[in-house]
Amino acid sequence: MIQDTTSIQAIETLIGQVLTETPDIFLVAVRVKPTNNIKVFLDADTGLSIEKCVKINRTMYRIIEEKGWYPDGNFSLEVSSPGVEEPLKMLRQYKKNVGRNVEVILNDERRVEGKLIADFTF
Repeated sequence: MIQDTTSIQAIETLIGQVLTETPDIFLVAVRVKPTNNIKVFLDADTGLSIEKCVKINRTMYRIIEEKGWYPDGNFSLEVSSPGVEEPLKMLRQYKKNVGRNVEVILNDERRVEGKLIADFTF
């Protein structure tokens, strides 16, 4: 089994290797629960289909098994897009969502809705 302190890094490294052939798909987040439930959230510049998620899931699952990270096979793997309710976390996500309506939660917890009219850089 992968140690808890390195499991997310190991999964991030693995997904980076798996995605080398699909540069429009990118990693948003990885979550690993104590029950060995691995959740990988991906996004894509041109949209992420269920078929692509299934293909990536199968590839990753096979590699995890081959590497013997969970020798008893007691893990689950979910690969999906973050969903519309998840916050945008990466600049790439802002760029692909220009022109869409968004909700922003301000520091004082007020919610403001509007259209994302431009991406930004710092």
